[in-house]
Parts: sequence; structure tokens; C-alpha cells
Amino acid sequence: MSCSLELSRLCSLIEGALRPYTEKESIELTKDEEKDLLITLSKISGEIQRWGDEIESDSENEAVANHVFDVKCFPELDPPSGGHSCLVEIVSVVAIFLEVGSQYIKHLAGNLLVVISKFIAKAGSKWSGFLYLLCVCLDVAISNNLSSLTVSSTSRATDSECNALSFISILHSRLVNANWHTVAGLFRVLRNIMKYLKQNNDGDLLKIYMDSISNVCWELLSEIHVGQTNEVQINSTGVALLHRNVCSPESRFLFLGGLLQLFCSLVEQNDLVESKGVLDKIVCLVPKLLNLCFYKQGDFNNSRFHQYMRHKMLMLMVRLSFQINWECSTLVLWLELLHFYFEDLILLPISARDALFDDCVEGSPFLTSVPNVDIYRLSTRHLQRQAIFLFLKCSFHLVSLGQETDKECACVTSNSCLTCESQSDLESCCRKKGLSELSAWLKTHLPLEAYKSYPLYLEKCNIFAISFLQLFIDEDDLLFEMLLQLLTLPFPAEQLGCSERYKDFQEVSGDILFHLSSIFNAVHLFHLFLAELHYDHQVLLDYLISKDTGVNCVQYLLRCFRMIFKSWHLFVEFSVCESEISQPSCKKRKIILDSQDSNGKVDLLHGETPVALDRDRRRKHDVASKPYDEMPKSFKNAKDCLLSLKRSVKNLHQKNLFPYNPTALLRSFMKFEELCQQKEKEHVVHL
Repeated sequence: MSCSLELSRLCSLIEGALRPYTEKESIELTKDEEKDLLITLSKISGEIQRWGDEIESDSENEAVANHVFDVKCFPELDPPSGGHSCLVEIVSVVAIFLEVGSQYIKHLAGNLLVVISKFIAKAGSKWSGFLYLLCVCLDVAISNNLSSLTVSSTSRATDSECNALSFISILHSRLVNANWHTVAGLFRVLRNIMKYLKQNNDGDLLKIYMDSISNVCWELLSEIHVGQTNEVQINSTGVALLHRNVCSPESRFLFLGGLLQLFCSLVEQNDLVESKGVLDKIVCLVPKLLNLCFYKQGDFNNSRFHQYMRHKMLMLMVRLSFQINWECSTLVLWLELLHFYFEDLILLPISARDALFDDCVEGSPFLTSVPNVDIYRLSTRHLQRQAIFLFLKCSFHLVSLGQETDKECACVTSNSCLTCESQSDLESCCRKKGLSELSAWLKTHLPLEAYKSYPLYLEKCNIFAISFLQLFIDEDDLLFEMLLQLLTLPFPAEQLGCSERYKDFQEVSGDILFHLSSIFNAVHLFHLFLAELHYDHQVLLDYLISKDTGVNCVQYLLRCFRMIFKSWHLFVEFSVCESEISQPSCKKRKIILDSQDSNGKVDLLHGETPVALDRDRRRKHDVASKPYDEMPKSFKNAKDCLLSLKRSVKNLHQKNLFPYNPTALLRSFMKFEELCQQKEKEHVVHL
């Protein structure tokens, strides 16, 4: 069956079933009518799903189902039929039900649009037109909420290849009563369509989706206001606009929640990097979104709503931080926003882990299995991680921007404005600003200048570093992002041996880079990281094979190995007092992986524990047991852990069970093992 016939059949089904409800001026339903409409919407969805299944199973339509789509920013719509296209009729009729008061009807109407999207995609054509109209609906719904005038959507359509003004006019008339619930429903529809495309790995359709999303007039969101009354404002063309403010806490929460969910999903999509227009628009909207989310108004300051909005905004900013090209002005702006909206989280004490949550399931910060007060405490710790990560990332980037032009910056605590004439001056000011931010943050958490004794100073640095690791270790993906971020801070190479270089400790008590290098020294922090894992190589192996942390974990290990090879003496001589790790991590996991050569599960470690492996190794190397025991304990534990990890990775790789090629990692392990053997020989000779 051709696409036109499929659309005609779809249009007839929807018009015939839903027209009785749309002929009214406003959809106000009795209880019985609401019940009948819910049944009707469910039946329509089921019927369309059945048609889609028939298309998939019909071998005669295989060529159509695998059709390669032509991507256009403004796709050609169907020729008018009875005054307008089938697609316009389908979209506009269903979208009307996103306006009604019943949450169940809105939910089913949104699901129906997703089902229709899947069916049209399977039918083989016109899917780009459907997506285009959905995005126009979003423009129309937002503009109708902002003003009684027709705005962006019609003006943007004048450049269309198909002169679709009449179609957009129909959408305006159909959605004249659109409210913020309508907009929130469309956000949910677009997000669910993207989730479906990602699950099916359909690159062609996903590209069409991103092109359609890029044409949404996201600038309209900057005109949204929150408050108690409607406001009349004059736009740039001198026309008075009546703004319908987002007053209701419920509508505001649903609208902003849907928008942030969509943006978070979009930013996570790799194809968005190519659609720079969308990315840039979202970045520009960050200050506005923060203002909308945290405008103080009545019962919207409910703690759950407030925590959820903070979580979503921080998640959006974290994901954006990996996509955008940082400029000094953007970094300074984001630091100001972080201070204004999340200062309490940035300055919250970085204390040891709360034992109450040691056994909690990791994932969403909002758990239903613990009391409300405990949920708040747990979610706050999650938000603290996000806020501190963003703060340090922005500060580190500012320092990095100016490291080439101002390597010996003296004004590390300057709060001067970034009003510089030349690019080199701007970069120098960026560095000063970054160092100033880091200095103020560190003084709040750890006033290191107060410690006059260098051994006591190093002890406090280690304790703070351990608490810092314990803060992030409960969230695996952010943990490795943070560890990699710490490696980007431009420490001078000679500061790795700071205890030797700075014999007079008082001379450097005001040097922020000295303090940061003492706390976040890459070699020392790696030692502390292994200690937090109880030197359990099974946990490291779990990190390496995880789809969420594997890439970042292997990058971190490779970079740490490079630092270790350059500063071998630091790695060997470092000692961490066990009493400093007051609440060690409970990261212990049994690692199993599906074997491609068997029907069951394969235990990667065959039940061997680190203790058993260590005991076996000692029996095999009994001759060297005495010098081995006399070597630094931290070095011994780290050595045993990493070499056990090497054997596990090598064993899996030989059996083709490792999820990616670990050749580079194995080379680093071999070099590390050679250095360890050389160290043991030197130790024996010395004895």
C-alpha cells in the first residue's frame, strides 16, 4: 500500500473517531464522555499499532520500510485534500486533546502521537513532514500562550519550500486554547519519539529529527515570564504583547520539567554536536531557565519540586559542559550563576560519607524506600557532587585558558573584572579569575594557611582528598569525569615533588597552585582512590567493562600510568595512614559477563578473592617474601591490585570476552610490572 493511501486511511480513522469531540468550541467533558474518549483513544492507538505490525511483517513492503529519507529543513507536505493536508489534520486533531483537564486524556493523546510517528516511519515516507508539523505545533502552542498575536511560526514558514502558511494557520486556529500543559505534552511527545529512534538505532530518522528540532523557535522561551499577573510588554517591533505568565505552580512545574527532560535528552545525543544551532540556543537559555525554575512563588518552593528542578538544571549544565567550546565570558557567567543559585551546595562541607546510605541503590537521588528527610539528605549529596563538579570544571578551564600567556600569575586572589583590551590580557585575566575562585573555595573548606607544620599540612591534605573521593565515589560516571578533570589542572611538573622543592614551607603558604597540587596530586590521589576501593581489582574490572564508565576508566588508568612512570619515586614512597580513611568505600561487586561461547554466565574471577590471590602469590615468591614485606605498604597494596587487574584483563582478552581492545592498557601494565620487578631487585640488593 502506498504512503498516500496509508495516510488517507490514518486520517479517516482519526477524523471519524475524534471529530465528535473536536467540533465543540471548548472540550469540556462529563465523566461518561471522558470515559468514552479514553476508550476511543486506546482503541485508535491499538489499531494503528496493528497496522504498523502488518507493515513490518509484510515482505512486499520491505523495500518501503527500508526507504532512505530525503532530509529537508522544511519538508514538503501533502497536497491539500478538502482544504488542507492529511498530516495537518492528523496532528492538529490529536494535539487538541493535550489541552483538556484530564491528565489521563493528555497522557493517551501524547502516546497516540508517538504511535502515529512510529506508523508513518514504518510506512516509508512523510515522516519528516510529520516531525515538522509537531515542531510547528510546539511553536504555535508557546506563541499562543505568550500573546494573542501570531508570531514566529508563520514568519519562519515564509522560507519554506512548500508555502505552508495555510497549514500553519490551521494549527493556530486549532490550538488557540493551548495552555502550558499542551506545551509540556508536546515536549514529552518529542522526547519519547527520540527515545524510540535511539532504541532502534535509526540514523536516518534521527538526523531528520535533529534537523526538525533545530528549526523550533526556541527563542520564544526567552519571552516567558513568571509572576502573579499578566504583563503587557512592547516587543522589538513596537507591538504590544500580552504575556500569559506561568503562574500556577503545577503548570509551571510540568512545563519546566518537560522542557528540562527534553533538553537533557537532546544534549546527551551525539548528533546534537553537528546541530550547533540547537546547542548554542540551549546554552543561551541557561540563565533564563534558572530564573524560571527558581523564581520564588508560593507553594512551588515545595522541597521535592525544588530538589527536582535543581537536579535537572545541574544535569543539563553538566551535559552541556561536555559539548560546548568554552569561552572566557561563558565560564565567568556560569560561575556567577553557580554562585547565585547553587552557592549552598558549593560551600556545603565535604564531609565523610553518611553511613545511613551505604547500602542504598545508586541511581535516582529521589528514592521512595527511605523517609522524606533522608531522601532530602541523599538528594542534596547528589546535587552537591554536580555543583562542585561544574564549579571546578569552570574554574579549571579559566586557569587553562591563560596558562600559556601568564604562567607566573601573581594575582591569584584577584577579583578584578575581566575588562581586558587584548586577547593575551583577557587570557591572563581568565587565569587570575579561575585561581581566585579556586582559592576562595579552598579557603572555605580547608584553611591550609593555618597549618604551620608541613607534616600536619600534608595529613590534612590527604584527609580532605579522601573526603572528596568519598563524595564522588557513590556516582560512578561522575567519579571518573571528576578524576579526569583533576588531571587537567596545569600543575608545573616540578611541583610533583613539592616536598623537595619547597623546603621552606612558609614561602609557599599563599600559593594556590601549591595547595591544589598537594591535595590533588595525581599520583597521591590515585593511591587514595585504590585505597578507597580496598585495593579490590574486581571493582576496577567492573569499572573497565561497564558501558557507562569503561571509556573514562581506561583513560584515567592510562593517564595515571603515564604520571606514575614519570614520577616513579612518588608512587613508591607514598604512604597513606589507614586511620585517615575513617569510612572506607563499600564498593565491592561480583563481576559476571555474558559469554558468547556459552549459554550461561561466566564468573570472570572464578571466585578468587584479592586475599586468596595475594596468598598464592606470596607462596610462589617465598624467596623474596622478606624484602617484599619491608617495602612501603601502600606501594605493595597498589602493586598487587594492579597486577591482579592485569591478569584478569589479559585472561578475558585472550578468551575474546573483553568488550573492547585493551592492548594499550596491557602495554602499560607490562611496563608497570617491569618497574615493580626492578624495584624489588633494587630493594633486595640494598638489603
